[in-house]
Amino acid sequence: MSRKISLLAILMMALMVMFTVSCEGPAGADGAEGAVGAVGPEGPAATLACLDCHSAANMDGIEEMYALSQHSIGATTAYAGGRADCSRCHSSEGFRNFLAATPGVDPSDIDYQTVISCATCHANHRSLEDDLDVPLRTVAPIVGIADGTIYDFEGPSNLCGTCHQSRRAYTYYEEIDSVWTDDVNGDDSLDFVVPEGSVYINSSHAGPHHGPQVNTLFGDGGYGTSSVGTHASAGCTTCHMGEAGLTEGGHSFWPNVDNCMECHTTVTDMAAFLEEKQAAFNTRLGAIAEALVVAGALSGDATEGYHPHVAVVTEDVFKAFYNYMVMYEDHSHGVHNPGYFNTLLTGAELWLGLP
Repeated sequence: MSRKISLLAILMMALMVMFTVSCEGPAGADGAEGAVGAVGPEGPAATLACLDCHSAANMDGIEEMYALSQHSIGATTAYAGGRADCSRCHSSEGFRNFLAATPGVDPSDIDYQTVISCATCHANHRSLEDDLDVPLRTVAPIVGIADGTIYDFEGPSNLCGTCHQSRRAYTYYEEIDSVWTDDVNGDDSLDFVVPEGSVYINSSHAGPHHGPQVNTLFGDGGYGTSSVGTHASAGCTTCHMGEAGLTEGGHSFWPNVDNCMECHTTVTDMAAFLEEKQAAFNTRLGAIAEALVVAGALSGDATEGYHPHVAVVTEDVFKAFYNYMVMYEDHSHGVHNPGYFNTLLTGAELWLGLP
């Protein structure tokens, strides 16, 4: 009997607690506000790092120099900046789309393309703390478009090299064994077979494409012994940016010869030194071009300029032709890698039978 009374008592107490909680009244009014606390220690001064770059004077100077660059002109943006295969290097949208692309997904055409600008190469700041660095969209090692070779300047020049590289290797042309008609209805037929020991130059734009500077700096791209030049260690930005003059250096990307003096300390007149070396290079390259016109690999002349001629040529003529195109499209007149360019010149001269 005592056990039953005890269990009943416990049950009654539980019910009373539940009833009490469920019938709890509304919260009372807030009490009076407490006293103001003591003033904390003074915080650090706000950073002015933004003004290191984004002052009116600095930004105006950058914009004035950039207006002198070929990038700002955007001569190829209208016709190449929207094409899926070309846009990565010919429009701002194309370059950013390329960097953001999913591997294995083909690029698409761009409807409204714009010229290369600040936002093409510079991304958002990673933080707003002290010691900000200039945010670049990529400094990752360069993957060769032509054959997948990896190049690495180990710094900002990798951004430049993402575009300034060969688009097609000479093996692309060597592997063309036949030519077919291009029928609009898809009814293609064999036009001719490329003879053994010959190579077909299939376009007036044949060659490595414009700007194979990464390849020449690292000593490859043409026919000849590979030779990595000392300028590869300097990269692109040391010479093409560096200290700015009135019309060169900085964001003009025109090389400032004063920057060359940091390494070439024994040269007293750098401008004269470069002029002499480039003149000698141009003389040899010009003789090669004239011989290639005779051989049927180039069209044009020294006055109007030379361009590839669609033709079937011997392997030796093609090798000389391809070396010529690499050196011409590099546009440094031999400066980027003098030792390697001498190899390309010598090979072309031998294949063409030049003295």
